[in-house]
Amino acid sequence: MNDMNELNGLKPKSAKDLAEKILGWAKHKNLFDRVPLDEGIEEEDAQFQVGPNQFHAQATEEVLRKRSINLVGFSEGEKKVVIFTHNKVSKGDEKVLPFAFGDFKVEYAQGGIAQVRGNPPQPQQPNPFNLRNNRYTCGSSIFPAHCIGAGTFGLIVRDAGGQLYGMTNNHVAGACNHAMPGLPILAPGPADATETACDPFTIGRHSRLLPINDGIPENINISENCDVSIFSLTDPARVSSYQGNAYDTPAAVGMPDPGFRVKKYGRTTGLTTGVIVAQAASPMPVSYTVSEYGIKKNVWFETIFIVAGDHGLPFSRPGDSGSLVVSEDAAGNPVAVGLVFAGNEQRNYSFILPLPDVMQKLGVSIVTGHHV
Repeated sequence: MNDMNELNGLKPKSAKDLAEKILGWAKHKNLFDRVPLDEGIEEEDAQFQVGPNQFHAQATEEVLRKRSINLVGFSEGEKKVVIFTHNKVSKGDEKVLPFAFGDFKVEYAQGGIAQVRGNPPQPQQPNPFNLRNNRYTCGSSIFPAHCIGAGTFGLIVRDAGGQLYGMTNNHVAGACNHAMPGLPILAPGPADATETACDPFTIGRHSRLLPINDGIPENINISENCDVSIFSLTDPARVSSYQGNAYDTPAAVGMPDPGFRVKKYGRTTGLTTGVIVAQAASPMPVSYTVSEYGIKKNVWFETIFIVAGDHGLPFSRPGDSGSLVVSEDAAGNPVAVGLVFAGNEQRNYSFILPLPDVMQKLGVSIVTGHHV
């Protein structure tokens, strides 16, 4: 096993510190794929050496240039850095690449590109929605009335005045920044309003959103980007906080963390499970192609977590956007930790936003036990 044993002559302070220095070195050596990841990396982080001699450093550089870096993530609890590459690292490559730096592990995975796609496929379950005691559940299909599409009703939240809202992604019910206040949100979404569906109804009307603004970090405040919207519930008695037919929305909200086991219930794939493999070590670009709204752009996000689905299956697919991601605390109690907003189905990765950040920005709290 190769060991990264030089890094500015100092031991890295943390897994994040090591990941940031790898990113700076990769930018300095031009090792990224075509994704514009380097625009979010500080040049001052570039002082990095990968081995004890020039031959080792050059061989590592050549391999990673050939495989192309898409993303670098980290896990503090597991003392691990994950380098995501465009092309798969081969057995031969592994003889050259470093797999440790002191106490920190370095892993390689194929993937790392985050995408938001419209035109959801047919659901992989009997219906794209669930009814519990004749009430429409979270984890079911929704979409604005003026477009043919479908996403997921993630959870119910409450503002300081006690009003109830449904929460999902901006690109689901916020029309990618273009929803007018009061825009009807239909359940099921128009794409799922078929002859076998329950009667479509206006579950709510668009209220507020957190933006998805394109532009590079040097030109815009990317900390505002969060891809979340909320809609006021037309009749709270018609909905349930239950997630599909699986479990109720948890009462507790917590930060996601790499290594956490997670689950979600969504419109397309229903109940799926997986693990958070890493947190992105730098701001990362997400490619949006949402034909329903005529949107094609790159949007940068500051804090993103990467989830791998179990058994080689996707944790989410198009149509699952907005799904609530649930984990457990040390005592085994369920905790709501994030929202699905992007994925890479080919590589079985999903990308989630941390829920505490979302709740704080919108000034809302989670609702549980609602007509369950």
